[in-house]
Amino acid sequence: MKNSLRRTLSLLLTLTMLFSLGAAAASAEASTETSSLTMEGDEFGNGAIGENAAVSSFSAITSQVGIDIMAAGGNAIDAAVAVAFAVGVCEPHHSGIGGSGLMTIYLADSDTYTTIEYMEAVPYNYDGTYTKANDNESARGAAVPGQVAGLLYTLEKYGTMTPSEVLAPSIELARYGFELDSVVSTAMADNYEKFMQPGNEYLMELYTDDGFPYSTGDLYINEDLADTLEAIAEGGADAFYKGEIAEKLVADMQAHGSWITMEDMAAYQPVEREPVMTDYYGYDIVACNYPTAGGIWELESLNIMEAMDISQYEQGSDEYWRVFNEAIRIGALDAYTYFGDVDQYNVPTDTLTSQAYADARASLINLDSCLVTVPESDLGDTESWGLTEDNSLDEHTSTTHIAVADSSGNIVSTTNTVGYSFGCLYAPEGLGFILNNHMLNHKNVEPGGHIKSSMSPTIVTKDGRPVMAVGSPGSRVIPCAIMSVINNVLLYDMDVQEAINAPRCFILSYDGNAPLLELSAETMRMDSVLIRRLEIFGYSFEEVGSYSLTMGGIAAVYIDNDTGLIYAGADPRRGYQALAY
Repeated sequence: MKNSLRRTLSLLLTLTMLFSLGAAAASAEASTETSSLTMEGDEFGNGAIGENAAVSSFSAITSQVGIDIMAAGGNAIDAAVAVAFAVGVCEPHHSGIGGSGLMTIYLADSDTYTTIEYMEAVPYNYDGTYTKANDNESARGAAVPGQVAGLLYTLEKYGTMTPSEVLAPSIELARYGFELDSVVSTAMADNYEKFMQPGNEYLMELYTDDGFPYSTGDLYINEDLADTLEAIAEGGADAFYKGEIAEKLVADMQAHGSWITMEDMAAYQPVEREPVMTDYYGYDIVACNYPTAGGIWELESLNIMEAMDISQYEQGSDEYWRVFNEAIRIGALDAYTYFGDVDQYNVPTDTLTSQAYADARASLINLDSCLVTVPESDLGDTESWGLTEDNSLDEHTSTTHIAVADSSGNIVSTTNTVGYSFGCLYAPEGLGFILNNHMLNHKNVEPGGHIKSSMSPTIVTKDGRPVMAVGSPGSRVIPCAIMSVINNVLLYDMDVQEAINAPRCFILSYDGNAPLLELSAETMRMDSVLIRRLEIFGYSFEEVGSYSLTMGGIAAVYIDNDTGLIYAGADPRRGYQALAY
């Protein structure tokens, strides 16, 4: 009886959403000519082309939230914030209000770039006793969440809508439900045994169907989360960090050993920073500074590729992959060696992202054989920069990315996360969301400082005009996937969906020295002669499948400034979906 009711409600919801889609399409005046266009490489139908605005994100449901916001008069920032909240509802194992994120923005009116960093904070009274083995899957695994503060700060400063307006779609999705796709239902099923552990009764309530695993197509409702989001819509960030939500969260967390206090919650602030930038074949690549290493890794690696003139080689050739992977190995070692919160440590960002430094590091590359070990730089040991020698990072592929472009030329690239799948596997009773597990990455972060990451929401511009917003989930694969797509679009004239779908072949290592120099590669779509040539170069292979989610999940928008069309690409590896009008 219950399943039948769910199916009925699901059908009604689908009909309602179809009506909404039609209304939004009418209000957006989407042309038949544009909507019928497809990109050459869009073999799975993930992409979209529009004349006014575009969104790429987790699903058609979440991307439609952004389209509706812009069709109603909102800008790309309004849409990105609305989609980020909606993704937290619809993809709860990868992001949400218990987590964190980064956002890179291009503002057309002022021709400026900015980044908003809202990574979690280490509690002020943290006593140094955290261990992964004992604490990762518990309340003690969570750092102070930053997403609500970061998104609402960005909305207030650069958006045009109110919290109530941008949160309304998420509240509706949580309260009245949506059909689960295979990605989320599988994640819930994969964690079912953990939900069943003693003490996880609330997780069972949130993420199972009366104690049974959800199936694809089931209606999923989270009324507790709807109530929490409604309180945030009415009271803003203070409702989350200083009001009843904070009181409930802190009381529940402390009862289970957490270091988080009301003072920690009230003190949390996102940080707006100047982005890091480099020129790459005449384009400006714009990314986030530390405490995420992704941007530094990305920019240094691209600079090394340009020093080696990677564009002279055929895309996907053995020479191309040799230059690409040796560059990302060197960039990874440097980015993670000098890795810390820039508000707490003196780190050599300017040097690491300079072309002169990249030229010197590129001289290490020999196209006849790979580096057996990547040599350390001559910038000095970590202690000389105030960092500890243990600069490790422990991440997971459970992250999500959103890319948005509007009709005014604003573009947004934002990556959000809760760390591992379902974060620390702990949810404060009655609030409807899980907390992050980012205490895992507190090294080289003093109490009050923000947690480290590899995320890298990126923007590309040329001659002061926006070209692309691009990013990915996937921990170590994030910068690699982004660089691959940037090269495919900028250097090899692929449309954005073709660039996303192209086979990937990366050495995934934080220090450039992967065991057996192993390439994670979609070898089923690679030529056997190419594979053999890369083996002769010194690499070995790990086959990961044809379109593997372990190789990232790109969401991107590309603006053709000659035609005015916006091309939105979405990664089939994650089942992402782009929409445009």
